[in-house]
This record gives sequence, C-alpha cells and structure tokens, in this order.
Amino acid sequence: MDAMIKSTIYDPNVVVFDSYPNISADLKSEIEDWKKRFYDYCDKQTDFAAFATSYYGSDMQVEGSGLLTRAAMEEMGGADKKNDVNSEADVISVRDFLKQYETGYNEIKRAGYRKRGEAAYEKLFDVANRTDNMVEAQIILEKERLLWKIVSEDALDIFDTVLEAMDPLYEATSYPVAAFSEVYKKVDCDEELTYETEILKHEIPKVVSRSTTRIMIAAILGTNILNYAKSKNKIRTWASDRSAKEGLSGMIVARKNICKYLDMLRTQFGWSFNDIINDEFTKLWLLNPRNLDSTGRLKRVLNPANFDAYKEIVDECRSSKSISQILETQSRYVVYFDLDRKDREYTRKAEAFAKEQNSALTYYKYESSLKRELKDKGVAL
Repeated sequence: MDAMIKSTIYDPNVVVFDSYPNISADLKSEIEDWKKRFYDYCDKQTDFAAFATSYYGSDMQVEGSGLLTRAAMEEMGGADKKNDVNSEADVISVRDFLKQYETGYNEIKRAGYRKRGEAAYEKLFDVANRTDNMVEAQIILEKERLLWKIVSEDALDIFDTVLEAMDPLYEATSYPVAAFSEVYKKVDCDEELTYETEILKHEIPKVVSRSTTRIMIAAILGTNILNYAKSKNKIRTWASDRSAKEGLSGMIVARKNICKYLDMLRTQFGWSFNDIINDEFTKLWLLNPRNLDSTGRLKRVLNPANFDAYKEIVDECRSSKSISQILETQSRYVVYFDLDRKDREYTRKAEAFAKEQNSALTYYKYESSLKRELKDKGVAL
C-alpha cells in the first residue's frame, strides 16, 4: 500500500475502532468485514492526491463513518445498561469512559498536522471537566455532536491540507476536494452527510467534465498552432527539399485544422480564440504545461510570450492570404518551443523552485517528514 495513503487515510480510519472494545459481536463482525474491504480498496490506490479527492464521500467512507457512529452509540448504550443493573460504585466515570478515545487521539496527534482533529478530541476529553454524571455527559456528547466532530474535523484536516497544495484553477481535481470540505463543515450527522454526498455525486461529474473539456479544447488548438509554426519554420529554413515539402504539407493541414476547430468552437460553444486566451485556466493548456510537484500546484510551461505569436497565427490562418503570401510576410512574433539540450537542466531548476515555493505548505511539510521517516526505517521510496 502507498505509504502516504496508509499513514493519512487507512491507519487513522482503522485504528479508531480500537476505542470501542465493548460493542456487540454482530457489529464487530461488520467492522472486521469493512476493514478487509477497506484495506483492499486502499491497496489498489497509487495516487494520494487523486485518492484523497475521491475517498471522502465515497460509499466506502460513508459506510465506515456509519459503523463508527454505531459503535460509539452502542458503547454509550452499554454504559446506560450498566447504570441500570449495577450499584453506583460500579458505574464507569466520565473520565474513564472518555479514555477509550485516546488511541484515536494519539494516532492523529502523531501525524503532526491534523490540528482540527486534535482540537476535536481535546474538546471531547474536556467533557470530563464539565460533569461527573454519565447521563449528563452523554447529553453533552449528543447535543454538541462531539463524537461526530472527531470524524468530521479530522476529515477537514485532510481535505484542507490537500486543497491548499492543489491548483485551484484545475477544477477537475480541486473542486471535489473543495466541495466535500464544504459539506463536512456544514453537516453534523451521518444522515446529512449521505444526503449531501448524493447531491455531489451528480454535481461533481458536471464540473469535472466542464474542466476536462476546456483542457482538451485548449490542448488540441495549441498543438495545431505549434504544428503550424514548426511547419512554417521548416519551409523558411529549407534544410532540404524533402523537409520543405513536409513543412508545406504540415502547414496546410494545421491551417485547416485551426480554422475548422475555431469554427466549431464558435458555433457549438459560442467561444472565440480571445475567450480561450483570456481565461486564466484555459490559456495555460495552450502552453503544454507539465507538473513540477506531486499535486500539480506549480507547472512549467512554454514561454508566455507565445500568446502574441499564437494570436498572429490565428489571424493569419483565418485570413484570405495564400500560403505563399503568408510565407512572404515577416512574422512579428517568435514562437518559443520546448528546450532541447538544456531541458534537463531547466527542469531541475524549475523543480527546485517549486520545492522552495511549496516548502511552507503543510502538505509538503508532511510529505517530506514521511519520506525521512521511511528512509530511517530502511523502506525504499
């Protein structure tokens, strides 16, 4: 299993059940069955950021949350029965009752960054300072939803930590995380969570589809523009007759594709090239972006000066000029392509810059500490 997924998602969601030793055999059996399926579910994942996006609100997470709520309620129900049949001296104290949650608390605290979860547990433990009466304590727990909050607040620790490290414009990945974060902030029970997540199951695909469509549109258009520029360069440099012929053929094909594609965007979406190039998210995909970190927050792209050259090419393609007339006209702007020999050197510098920019983020702080911990234990990364 991926170490990050095991440490941040699998272990905390499994170990929390250790806090409920006095539940019924039937419920224990259900929990064990869920644990096995949960392990297989997590073991199949390889991308932490993507999994963190999809897990919370999934059927597996909702089922685990429901089992946790049932375990907590059954444990408290057992305390009620004990109050009914035993003497006052045998009744468990509020402080002793709350000790069962120390295992989950210690696991969350060990992570180092799950501060909302820590605070939720500490507020839970503080009930022992507010009352010595178990019945009154149970009323407080229910009224203030303290048992629910140790689940929801910890989920928000993960959501918000991941969200902070994501590209906010890339809605295909950031929107699901942000949406589930907002849900957890406003619901206070498993039933509400189920209702809200059912709504998101219909809303998220729409947002993801819209985002990926915008990426596809810009990427296809950008590829044809670059092919047009490369083909034009082949003709103008004329390294050989064969190369020039390839350039001429490529230029004609790319020009047709660009015009056809722009016409389709206008008729089907009502978009112009200016709409694409003026959109902060869409225009990025005209520049062949490549992630510089594990969450895609920072990217390396082609020189942004290409935008002026792209506009010139689009105007050129849509004009009535022939290929010969276009070749006879001096271009005002230069198209910058990917680096060649120095590409690796530039990539190393860009990745170092991204690492520096990300160093203050909780997600990357935690990622680094986890890697060090694994290295100290001799685990290969």
